Amino acid sequence: MAEEEQQKPRILAVDDSRVMRRAMSKVLSKDYDVVETENGEDAWTILLNDESIQVVFTDLSMPFLDGYGLLERIRTSDNPRLKDTPVIIITGKDDDNDAKQEALDKGANDFITKPFDSIQLQARAKAHVTLKQTTTKLTETSDKLERQATVDETTGLGGQRYFCKVGEETLSYANRHSGQFIIIRMDIDGFNNLFIKYGKKNIDKILHSIGEKLSRLVRQEDTIARIGVSKFALILKETALKEAELLTERIRSEVQSMSFKLPDNGDTIKLTISAGLYEPELKPDLTFPHLLSETEKHLAEAQSAGGNRIVTHSTVNKIDIEQQHEEVNIVELLEKLKENKPEELLPQVDAIIYHIMPLLKFLAKNARSKLQNALRQLTNK
Repeated sequence: MAEEEQQKPRILAVDDSRVMRRAMSKVLSKDYDVVETENGEDAWTILLNDESIQVVFTDLSMPFLDGYGLLERIRTSDNPRLKDTPVIIITGKDDDNDAKQEALDKGANDFITKPFDSIQLQARAKAHVTLKQTTTKLTETSDKLERQATVDETTGLGGQRYFCKVGEETLSYANRHSGQFIIIRMDIDGFNNLFIKYGKKNIDKILHSIGEKLSRLVRQEDTIARIGVSKFALILKETALKEAELLTERIRSEVQSMSFKLPDNGDTIKLTISAGLYEPELKPDLTFPHLLSETEKHLAEAQSAGGNRIVTHSTVNKIDIEQQHEEVNIVELLEKLKENKPEELLPQVDAIIYHIMPLLKFLAKNARSKLQNALRQLTNK
């Protein structure tokens, strides 16, 4: 019997009249667990501590905290559970239309007038308990869908919506600050056949393991997500293409070395992945979906070539300085600048860049923001 009572929807009855509270309890107690209290302050304390309250019936005129004050606290709460709780105002003969209008303005859901009959009271309770239960289910469903869009529950990685949002932000920031980034797309080779052969339950365990592996291999500042059933994607900010290739090769090698033994039949599954890397030359009119689509093309090349391989492409114009070995004297160069003879430096530009590249790399790694600010100042002059 106690278990049956606990399963009943719970209603909070707030009235400074014990007679009215008992009358409500008598009418509603068959179908609801009625909690009684005599003022708004006590009601607020109950609401804060009892998450099972689904509907509040409250009088307007009460000591300590009246019905208006209680209603205002509920509707201005930061807690969605409290904020969305249905509140039915109990009005008396002395409560005029202005009082009802004020209660509506503060967020009342409904009214019931004293003296109320049992049918009217039961109808109000049933309607608003149903409303609360429906609202709660919709909220839970919405929250779950939002989490699924942000975090992939199978792998623990980011989801597709999250990845695209970060991608748009990264592109915008890189365009504003003359930055750079690399997109990587990876697919599990022959995934559809694996899925058909071994089933969703086994494949989900494999995907979970791969997600854990990828999380450990990438840097904290990198973005990694599962954007499709067997599709993974990364954004590497301010990373040299060679470093991105080394990371992708390590991921490819690590996944290839993994093995998954199935508990049902003892089969061992071995996987390979293919990857496409794309380093775009950034322009104001580019969009992130376009860049992702370009990256997909290079992934398709890797898959068409047999899989278990990486295809890299860059549209960034790189300075050809690898063949420049002419020695330069930095002090002499600075002196020529002081003497206002910059034209004498022009034939040595490639050699100058070659010799200062280690310094630029050091600054890019250890003082990136200061270096970017200095370059922007030069550009604006």
